[in-house]
Amino acid sequence: MSITVTPSRQKLLYNWFLPGSIGERLKLSAIPFAAKQDTALACIDDSDLVDIINSRFDINPLSRISAVFGQPDFLPFSFLELGVKRGAAVCRLVREFSEESRGKIVQALEALENQLQTSENSILTKEDIEEIFSFSERESDFIKDFFLETDKKPLDALKDPERFKKLLPIPIATGFLVGSSYLLTNNHVLPDRELCHEVIAQFGYDQDGLGRKITPIEYKLDINYETGFFETNEALDYTIVKLQDRPKDRNLFTLGRAGDRFGWITLDENNKNIAPPVDTARIKHLQDSNFPLKIPEGKSMQGEPVNIIQHPKGKRKQVILSSNRVIEIYKEFIHYQADADFSSSGSPVFNQQWQLVALHHAAVANIKDDSTIEIVAEQGVRICAIIKDLKLKQKQYQAEYTKDNLMKQGSDPRAEKIQTFIDIFIDTEEKEAENKATNQAAPPAY
Repeated sequence: MSITVTPSRQKLLYNWFLPGSIGERLKLSAIPFAAKQDTALACIDDSDLVDIINSRFDINPLSRISAVFGQPDFLPFSFLELGVKRGAAVCRLVREFSEESRGKIVQALEALENQLQTSENSILTKEDIEEIFSFSERESDFIKDFFLETDKKPLDALKDPERFKKLLPIPIATGFLVGSSYLLTNNHVLPDRELCHEVIAQFGYDQDGLGRKITPIEYKLDINYETGFFETNEALDYTIVKLQDRPKDRNLFTLGRAGDRFGWITLDENNKNIAPPVDTARIKHLQDSNFPLKIPEGKSMQGEPVNIIQHPKGKRKQVILSSNRVIEIYKEFIHYQADADFSSSGSPVFNQQWQLVALHHAAVANIKDDSTIEIVAEQGVRICAIIKDLKLKQKQYQAEYTKDNLMKQGSDPRAEKIQTFIDIFIDTEEKEAENKATNQAAPPAY
């Protein structure tokens, strides 16, 4: 179980974070219902599963880190070096709530409290508010002062605009660079351009080996229709947005684009870079269907490990390396056992070679008959599905433009931006095929 579901958390999860709840309507966070997901999760084709299995028995002598089934779990020391490099591109997303946004949140919380008073004869406690607004790194003196003289009704602390400003900026999620200035996170974090005006990406929100806090470098989002970039998909729960080319702090302008300093994580269309568990019954089914399998007779496969770099509860950057394994893989999503929490939304999910395999976006919640909630797994959006969607968007934008401009030549500006992003920053299947053809055609070296 990835989230400790205390009685207080049960109340928050059910009333605030679940789909259809007040919190989701404000686009703060969400945890999907298992029943809701079942209708959307299409299983991968048997042929794709066979390709994944067989690739685990092909030894690649050029790989620095083994992904071959049956090999020892030893990892080269460079594994840590590569993880640190990937982690530099991960940022904390915070929100500078406007006064209008504060008013909407207070109204929503008042509505939630009214529901609680009617159904449970209770109110929002200090702990509830601390949970919603990620107080995890606040000093005890700050918390005491913030709730001063609100013991009977802690929600009143948020009604004071000046007191609310002391909370800003409020951590809302995690994100990571997928290009020199391109950031990937969830749609439920950044659903539209309007919200982007209030959001800031904090890179290096971390601590050093001695536990000393590092001052982050902040970038605003560039949602200008001419210079910016914004593409989103609610069903796949992803948003790609461009950052401004210089940091928020004018004294740091010489640092330039975020990717120039922190690097970025490549999006790869490869759909074989993570494997699910495969038991003997599943293997027999594939063999009975006449699929050629390279797996030795009598063998089965565990789900492969995943590594997640995140800012849980808005905390300093953390990494999950142990006891994390894939439970199942679907065409567009992946389920895994791992530790995650609120504000982990938008975190990168890696395989053991530090290749990006998914965008973390939710927990899988089992809602029991007594309305209690059990977190049974975590869920990520497969990167290959996001790339496929971007390609589809590019074609749709261009088709719409061509239809509306029959007498004009040229291309749709949105289609051009997506194509440029794909050409420069994404490892597509077409690029892989082209590279293979080039390598095969190259004359032998003497």
